[in-house]
Amino acid sequence: MNITFIIGLVAGLGLVFFGIFNSGSNVTQVAQSFINIPSMYITFGGAFSATIMSIPLSYLKEVPKNIKVLMKGEKIDLSQYIDAIEELAREARLKGLLVLEEKVNTIELQDEFLKYCVMLIVDAIEPTKVRAQIENEISCIEARHASAWSVFDTLGSFGPAFGMLGTLIGLINMLANMDPTGGADALGKGMSIALVTTFYGTFLNNMICAPVSNRLKAKHEEEMLSKELIMEGVLSIQSGENPKYIKEKLSSYISYQERDLLLEADKEEKPKKKLKKRKNKKEK
Repeated sequence: MNITFIIGLVAGLGLVFFGIFNSGSNVTQVAQSFINIPSMYITFGGAFSATIMSIPLSYLKEVPKNIKVLMKGEKIDLSQYIDAIEELAREARLKGLLVLEEKVNTIELQDEFLKYCVMLIVDAIEPTKVRAQIENEISCIEARHASAWSVFDTLGSFGPAFGMLGTLIGLINMLANMDPTGGADALGKGMSIALVTTFYGTFLNNMICAPVSNRLKAKHEEEMLSKELIMEGVLSIQSGENPKYIKEKLSSYISYQERDLLLEADKEEKPKKKLKKRKNKKEK
């Protein structure tokens, strides 16, 4: 569960509505000022309709899936990828690249992109072609991910535009039906109704669409970092680099604090491995 997104959404909605209800003289007056059904039709209905016209149907079908991804709170643990690649590098150094075809399916970390990259080096493809193929795969993933936030970017851009359209419609109606005997009160009421559509459009963009789009982009950047790490790791395995050196090289993808945790985990694992080896010798 993405707790920070939910907290931000609830806090944002709460503070906006708190400000609205505190700005008026009473609840009835505020409700009459900010709830206007025809304005909702123009702003929300117009923005959604224009988005449907602008975006391919396949993008719209992916919206529920993208929202599900957005709500997932798990952060990609790059340390797991570094450990997995080091394990594969040790295996390849001892038994050759061909053994990785089976090994990549038995390691703890199961990642389809890692399997795909490993199979490229198992098939003995030239390093330059492997890099080009992986970069092409990453580019295709980036293009697919871009469709996720393009829906919200488009909807967000149409929100304020239809809000302004609603304001113009309201102003036209207000001026056309202005009653000279109503005075400033009638003018103020008409302006209030006209401007509420601008509020709806701005709210749709800044409270819903922009945060969702930004969070999807952040998720994408996090995933792309793991893909780059895998690419560099797999290419290092193919070039026969030392597993320890590969691990140190890939550690540049994580923070200094995470590197310290990785080193501590290694120190804890080494005595366990020695104990396991001794037990195996005794059993023999």
